[in-house]
Amino acid sequence: MFAVERKKLILQRLHDYGRVRVVTLAADLRLSDETIRRDLASLEAEGRLRRVHGGAVDLSRLTGPEPTMTERHSVRVREKTMIARAAISLIPKEGSLFLESASTSLYVAQLLPPMPGLTVFTNGLHVAHALGERTDLTVVMIGGRVRRESLTTLDDWALAALDGLHVDLAFVGTLAFARGAGLTTPDLADAAVKRRCLSVADRTVLLAESPKFGVVSSCRYGDMDDIDVLVTDDAMCTEAVHDFRQGGLEVILADLGDSQVLSEVAA
Repeated sequence: MFAVERKKLILQRLHDYGRVRVVTLAADLRLSDETIRRDLASLEAEGRLRRVHGGAVDLSRLTGPEPTMTERHSVRVREKTMIARAAISLIPKEGSLFLESASTSLYVAQLLPPMPGLTVFTNGLHVAHALGERTDLTVVMIGGRVRRESLTTLDDWALAALDGLHVDLAFVGTLAFARGAGLTTPDLADAAVKRRCLSVADRTVLLAESPKFGVVSSCRYGDMDDIDVLVTDDAMCTEAVHDFRQGGLEVILADLGDSQVLSEVAA
């Protein structure tokens, strides 16, 4: 296969999946890792992608405009639903839960079964709206300035409330996570709140779809060591899963093959 053909295939996979891995491309194309790395370096020099540890990501995932919460909720529906279902199994029947403002948190809210005795804290307007009329729960909204892109409450009021909060379990989200770069987001004020959210619970669970892995944004707010459990989908990079588990992180892989998932969301 000529270099121009390889590059065309790499760019098509980036378009389809948002990221590519050197070892996967090398195996699929029956080429050496070095050849794939040279192709990625050439494409990066052309401004077509951004190289990251182990592969490359689509530039639009790094430099494109941040999607609104409505847009986030409408993409990767299967992945987010299965991740939410797996996460719900971790929630204690009684106690307290923090749902950070995130699109997958909304799926958790929408799929949450009756749980009398559970108190839910959130800094997401969309999450509070989804749970606010439930009679079996106590819902507490964290105040602050509303960031319209994410419907998150921010700044001093939010930070002060989070300083005084302690819960049994926290579900947090992210726009990007990677082994080296950790947890990142494009907004400084959002990063400050997200950093505080990592310390409010006895157990912190990251809910993130596999395409977010390997993506890096501009503001780092945490490390993977700040997370106790990662719940992602079973398309997650197997090498990364192994490394995370070797490092002591519990990783739960949600099965994307469940045919009931879309009907549950529609209901």
